[in-house]
Formats: sequence, structure tokens, C-alpha cells
Amino acid sequence: MEKTIYDTFLQEAGRFIPKERIYTDPLRRLAWGTDAGFYRLIPQVVIRSKNEEEVSLLLTLADRYNLPVTFRAAGTSLSGQAISDSILIVAGKHWEAYSLSADRERITLQPGIVGQRVNELLAPYGRKFAPDPASVKSAMVGGIVMNN
Repeated sequence: MEKTIYDTFLQEAGRFIPKERIYTDPLRRLAWGTDAGFYRLIPQVVIRSKNEEEVSLLLTLADRYNLPVTFRAAGTSLSGQAISDSILIVAGKHWEAYSLSADRERITLQPGIVGQRVNELLAPYGRKFAPDPASVKSAMVGGIVMNN
């Protein structure tokens, strides 16, 4: 069987991403290959990223091989923004940190925190996260920001 560019990418990615967070089997690739809409692409590789360092290394590696990368948080989009037929990097679990400024005027969020949770954090200060999609109870900040 001929070695593909994705095989080379995976071999190198496996040096810094644990195997249990790299999915190449047909069933999981199929499952991750859809969002809340009716579009479907089947990624060649799905990687559950853990932190900024991993994402930086993955982007550098993908760039080296000229491979497209798509990011996904909750996958609640109806328009296919969270699907790919190349490399899909998931930034959901492990991406839920936030911080409020001392004056409570600013909040800094990672992409995996759910929009409703952000509103719960801001409610005591009379604030609300915007935009406010209908899927705010399940959509994550990364997707909300990218789509709105």
C-alpha cells in the first residue's frame, strides 16, 4: 500500500500527540465528519487538541505538507463550518478556561467553553455574551465567534 502525505503527517504528529487523541478509523472519522447541518465531509485525520502548543505544532506540520486544517468546537453549526475532508482539529474538551479582569469589564475565553456557561459567569455583573445564537446552551465560544 502506498504511503500518503497524511501517513507522513500522522507519523510526525504522533511524536507529540498521544495516539488516543488521534482518530483515523473509518467510524470516528465518519462521526466527526458532520456538524448539526446536513453537510458531510469525511476527514482524513481527527485530532483532539489539548493546548496552544499542540495546535501551533500541528499547524506548522500541516503547513509543511500544504495540508488544509479545519477547527471544530461543539459542531453545532448548520452550515458546515466545522467539517473537513482533510485534517480536523477539535478544540472542545481541554479548552474551557476563562478569566475575568479585575474590574470585571473583560472576559477572556478559550474556544471550548459553552456559551450558556459564559452567560452564567457574566450574569452577576449584569453582562451577557454576544452574539446569542439559538444553540447557546450547546454551542461553544470558538464556533460562536467564528460564525457570528
